[in-house]
Amino acid sequence: MEQVAESIEERSLLRHPGAIMLVSCYELGHQPLGIAQPMGFLEQAGFAPVGLDIAVENIDESALRLARFVGISVPMHTALRLGVRVAELIRALNPACHICFYGLYASINAEYLLQRLADSVVGGEYEIPLRSLIEALDRGQAISLLEGVSSRNRVVGPSLQRVYASTASTIPHPVPSRAGLPMLDQYARLEQNGTERLVGYVEASRGCLHHCLHCPIVPVYDGRLFLVPEAVVLEDIRRQVHAGATHITFGDPDF
Repeated sequence: MEQVAESIEERSLLRHPGAIMLVSCYELGHQPLGIAQPMGFLEQAGFAPVGLDIAVENIDESALRLARFVGISVPMHTALRLGVRVAELIRALNPACHICFYGLYASINAEYLLQRLADSVVGGEYEIPLRSLIEALDRGQAISLLEGVSSRNRVVGPSLQRVYASTASTIPHPVPSRAGLPMLDQYARLEQNGTERLVGYVEASRGCLHHCLHCPIVPVYDGRLFLVPEAVVLEDIRRQVHAGATHITFGDPDF
């Protein structure tokens, strides 16, 4: 009985504050939606993730040692290269920590990441597979057959479906959770008519309908586009305005 109790306690540790850390490395100078958005999904499921944006924050090695799951957001190549260095540090400080790379550049670099540092990789519409991965780890279940999740035993393509919507018959799409992120005044500002304005950032869609040969979106989305519910985008804007934003940037590739 004592061994069973210890096993249950070990699995439930992922729900402790700080057990899950989401790391942003680079998002073009704006507050990172790449960790705010999945944090909303995880909080909706009862987890208490913490965020770290190394673009404006120092790395807290004590927090990395405590983490049992670290998700590294890689929406672009610069973030990927910096994320690999963060993962190397985590492996040195906390070898038992589960490291997951997620985002646009994750699935197209899955084999490289899994051979070197990653325990799992999630690409495309990553929020739901990422949450499913963490829930499986929390229950002590195998992750090798999870939809949209690549592991060292299996590499799969990016997840290209959204089951969240704004209708009453489905689970509501959560609003990005920005409360634990650095304040907007730590990011790039808009200079207009001699004054500087705090800038918020949202995305109303993800993916793109086009097939431009130079674009990294094409190998992942292949001409597909996914919309974020309008009410979620507007509420995210309201919250950023309340936090001081006087200008909002829409980052949709195919707006």
